[in-house]
Amino acid sequence: MAKFCGNCGTQLEDNAKICGKCGTPLDGASANIPGLKVTDPEKQKKMKKTVKSVVVLAVLVVVAVITFNVVSQYTGYNGLLRKVMTAYEKYDIDTLISVSSDMYFYGEEDWVEYYFEYNVGDDLDSFESSVGHSYKLSYEVNEIYTLSERKLDEMLSEIEYTYADFDVDTIEKIVVADLTVTAKQGSKSVNQDMNIVMSKEDGKWKLLYIQ
Repeated sequence: MAKFCGNCGTQLEDNAKICGKCGTPLDGASANIPGLKVTDPEKQKKMKKTVKSVVVLAVLVVVAVITFNVVSQYTGYNGLLRKVMTAYEKYDIDTLISVSSDMYFYGEEDWVEYYFEYNVGDDLDSFESSVGHSYKLSYEVNEIYTLSERKLDEMLSEIEYTYADFDVDTIEKIVVADLTVTAKQGSKSVNQDMNIVMSKEDGKWKLLYIQ
């Protein structure tokens, strides 16, 4: 006559003392058999569900962190920095003007255009004279930091003096990206340190200066 485990229903050998699947003692066998481990199938299922939930949660956390890091590279001041450096390399003055601080529109009409043409053009001319005309440009971010209160007050005072009609109170924060820009062609390369100064104005990040 077939013999079955009373706990999990598994068919057993006639001379079995314990269930080979769940470990339940059979036919009065001692529950204290050395090394015997009785496993409750319901507890097993709950344990598997718990482990699965922990693994899924860990995966979701990793995905969220990666997503945040990727998205942050294209938004906020990181996104502005990428846009500025792309325009810088292409000598795209229109884009630089479009992302620049509102303060420039309270100065002389052509000042902002002249400012970027002069500063960016001078840098690109320097690269060409050093390594040639077909160079590739890359940059490394050394540090991005928020201005101290002292430095912030100094810069705001300077802006207020230069652009008297501009409301400096619209500037919520100023950050500086310290970069090393590299122009390379063949075996020739030249490095230049640069600061990209960005301001948060009415919730939007704008380009203040290229230094």
